[in-house]
Amino acid sequence: MSVTAPATTAPVSAQKGNYVKKPSQEEKDQTLKEIEANMEKIRPRLNAVREAIASVTGKSESDPRTALRKRLGELRDQQSENKKGKQVKIDQLTALNNSLKKKIADLKAIQDKLPFKTQDAVEAQINKLEKQLESGSLKLVEEKRILTEISSLKKAKKSVDAAQAQQVAIDADKAAIAALKETIDDQPAKALSAEYNQIQAQLDEITKSKDEIWKKRNDLFDERTRLQKELDTEYQRKKTVNDDYFNALREFNKNQQELQVRKREEYQAKKQQELEEKRLAVAREERELAEIPAFTNEIVICDSVYKYLLHFSTDEKRIADAATVAPVDVPVANVRQVDTTTNVPTGVMLAKKADKVEEVFFAGKSKKNKGPKEKKVEGNSFKLPLAILEQLLELKVVVPTSPADLEKTLDALVEKRDNYKANQEKATAENKRKAEERIAKLTISESGEVTEAAAEKPAEGIDIKKHHVRNKNRQAPKSEDVYLLLLVKLYRFLARRTDSSFNKVVLKRLFMSRVNRPPMSVSRVARNMAGKDGKTAVIVGTVTDDNRFLEVP
Repeated sequence: MSVTAPATTAPVSAQKGNYVKKPSQEEKDQTLKEIEANMEKIRPRLNAVREAIASVTGKSESDPRTALRKRLGELRDQQSENKKGKQVKIDQLTALNNSLKKKIADLKAIQDKLPFKTQDAVEAQINKLEKQLESGSLKLVEEKRILTEISSLKKAKKSVDAAQAQQVAIDADKAAIAALKETIDDQPAKALSAEYNQIQAQLDEITKSKDEIWKKRNDLFDERTRLQKELDTEYQRKKTVNDDYFNALREFNKNQQELQVRKREEYQAKKQQELEEKRLAVAREERELAEIPAFTNEIVICDSVYKYLLHFSTDEKRIADAATVAPVDVPVANVRQVDTTTNVPTGVMLAKKADKVEEVFFAGKSKKNKGPKEKKVEGNSFKLPLAILEQLLELKVVVPTSPADLEKTLDALVEKRDNYKANQEKATAENKRKAEERIAKLTISESGEVTEAAAEKPAEGIDIKKHHVRNKNRQAPKSEDVYLLLLVKLYRFLARRTDSSFNKVVLKRLFMSRVNRPPMSVSRVARNMAGKDGKTAVIVGTVTDDNRFLEVP
């Protein structure tokens, strides 16, 4: 499992919708105030109309039409009794009327078919046509047509006679109907009919006056309906204003909540991205540490202790071999020629090491301008510095207690160093494999801590996991570990920009100073480090843009 860079996500702010403005309560109150003023104008008019309606419809006087309607009922009953005694005549009158209507219809049908309605008119037309024939001036076709017409007119004479007989029967029925009506219409019946008509006229007059009253009342009802509608409209307007305000307020609150949610999501996305970047940084640092060759520190300690103890050795061959051994395992540097004129102020030149005031960063008395003194062994006593003793114990090499044990210790150091170099490539590969396993198990907790899914102690190198875990109770890293990482980074830098022999001297001095109080920065390491004419200070100062390494001579 490899750790890749987090995918770039679009900011949540780009997905924001339209901003909803908060509704103005002052505008709402002003509108409601105007509506209340309109309602106060309508209410008095509506109350006046209601009082007028109550005054019109509130009277409970007796209606005179009741007695008149009762009398009309009595008259209708009397007329009904009279009609029962005259029912036979009425039936005869009805039969005659029906017969008369039928005869009139038949007569009309016959007359519609005849061109002439009287016998005299038919005879006159026949005589006219016969005279035309006797004149002899007509064509044969015209004579045939006239003969046909004369024949049809003679046939029509019979229909005209029947129509005249039907007219005589109609006149007889009309006379019979008139005679029956005279026997039916007697004086008492006429008196009842006259009284009935008089009472009906009175009822019509009273109804007319009542209709005028009702018309006035209906006008009042219409006015009340109109005013009530205006009042309801104002009430509805008031309700609409309140509903619109509170709907807008709810929409505003909803928009604010959505905005908070979007901000929270944006914060979470940003936080997640930061945590992922932290995870990538830890993974990158794990890989950088795994890239450091294994047993580098042990090999350097072996060389430094070996060279230190070699000063006490009396084996000339061993001393000669150590002097002729070329530095190994140091890559050939692609030396970058430093431009000491471009970025240096006018009149300023680099100070040589001999002209500088050296800053000593370890405890103890200064040994400036003093050459190394060869330590002599007095008798059987053999004293070593505490730092050398610690390094021998760290390497698990027997500490020499006398000059006789010195050769065994030197051989043990050489064996240790060769063993480390032989297993260096395999151990480095194992460190890389375990680093990848730790990277695969890296997780990000909700609190922002970068942890491992399963606790596993790294096999080699520096344990920097605690350095990244933000915990109040975390343990501070050892100063030696931080300093070692600092030395390795500086060594890589020097290996790319200086010659290999110089690197070896620099690295030896750096690791030898590790037993003293560690420096605080790369700058301080460089300033307290011997080099060829201040080359180390120039290199570090150029990279770190620190002008303190550029001194006026």
